[in-house]
Amino acid sequence: MAIEFKIKEIEWLAPVGLQISLRIRFGSPLSSYNTYPTEWVQKYTELGLMMHDPSMKWAYENTGTCRWSSLESQDTHSVLKMAASYGITYGAAISCRTDEQLGHRSIATFGRDDREFEDAELTHLNKFVQKLHDTATPPTNITDAEIEALLLLKRGLIIKEVAAELNISENAVKQRMSNARRKLGAKTTIHAASLAQQYGLI
Repeated sequence: MAIEFKIKEIEWLAPVGLQISLRIRFGSPLSSYNTYPTEWVQKYTELGLMMHDPSMKWAYENTGTCRWSSLESQDTHSVLKMAASYGITYGAAISCRTDEQLGHRSIATFGRDDREFEDAELTHLNKFVQKLHDTATPPTNITDAEIEALLLLKRGLIIKEVAAELNISENAVKQRMSNARRKLGAKTTIHAASLAQQYGLI
């Protein structure tokens, strides 16, 4: 199920926008979704505000939920004040991770223009983001042989060259690629290699 379809379930809680970044590793998310006003996203990006955003700092250092209003004293670069000028007056940050994969963190922020988020809403949003995070967990049943074949493919080798490198038949390589695609939920072998890299498998 695509992240866009799932997010439809909770968009009503963030009438002025939201952003979800799943499985962030080395600063790059496995997937992300953003519905904040285009003008705000452009300003945020152009000025490099993420480096000064107190909600992002909090999300990288903590797990759970946090209202933006509790971070106002840490808003040294007026990022939250700027967000308010684009109609994002109230906000909340959610951060979650899985203990077994400390390098993978999912972060989300949600915005409103009318009121603070209620405790029950924050609990609901936290559970929602955690579920998305858990759903994006890398497969545990992919084999070293399949990963090895994907790694060689990622390096630019064609099937014939992969077979020669691994000293196996081309059919065996194709079978490994097919298994990897299925386990990773990828449509193509290139997509499988890309997902494996994003998961940190190769």
